[in-house]
Amino acid sequence: MATEQELRQSVVSIMQGWIGWSEANGKHKKIIDLYNTQKPLPRGYKVKYTDEWCAATVTAAGMQAGLSDIILGECSCSRMIALYKAKGRWMEDDAYRPDIGDILMYCWKDGDNYATTDQTANPNHVGFVGAVNSNTMTIYEGNKGEAVATRTVPINGRYIRGYCLPDYASKATTIKTEAEEDDDMDISKLTDADIEALAARLDTVLSKKEPSDWSKEARIWAEGQNIISGDQAGNKKYKKPATREELVQILYNIENPS
Repeated sequence: MATEQELRQSVVSIMQGWIGWSEANGKHKKIIDLYNTQKPLPRGYKVKYTDEWCAATVTAAGMQAGLSDIILGECSCSRMIALYKAKGRWMEDDAYRPDIGDILMYCWKDGDNYATTDQTANPNHVGFVGAVNSNTMTIYEGNKGEAVATRTVPINGRYIRGYCLPDYASKATTIKTEAEEDDDMDISKLTDADIEALAARLDTVLSKKEPSDWSKEARIWAEGQNIISGDQAGNKKYKKPATREELVQILYNIENPS
């Protein structure tokens, strides 16, 4: 179980662990092999070691994180965008400020007028947002220079085609605040039946506890004076708190020994 931010970080951590995996050292094959374990393969296509593998890396990281239901699998950037559009999880608003774990799509055809125009050409490359600062972000990418590597990109800068937004919140668990936990334990919300049930449960639990050695002599005396007697099962419930009713009965037994 994890929070939304922990889920986002889990994917980034996987990408960080792959930094340096490349075509030169052959480790990129592990990423492609993982991608190809999908059943069924997206569009039935098995990625080759000689194919471009940036989108396959994004997919494989999602698979390794156990998030393949929200990090939608594809080896094509264009097809990946289509999957997220179908889920309503595609973002190309220039005002959007990304979070770690978002998927950034690049388009190298973006011109000098990128700030005033909307680039709609097919994407060329993809990676995960791994860190966000005031004006820049760090992107973790597969097949950057034929390796897993990072790139620093200005927020809302040139070449950004848009973002695929995995729905991490749908997989996250909520951590309660201390105030919420206190609310859950508010005894004023308990009914009489609740309290009686708790008392019965406490009695059962404490009845099973053995008395301490330090009280042995006193227990022998009390039982010999018939001050303490057990229930039908012979359990004397030494660890159970005494009620006032039980206390006056004990005092009565002392004053009126049988």
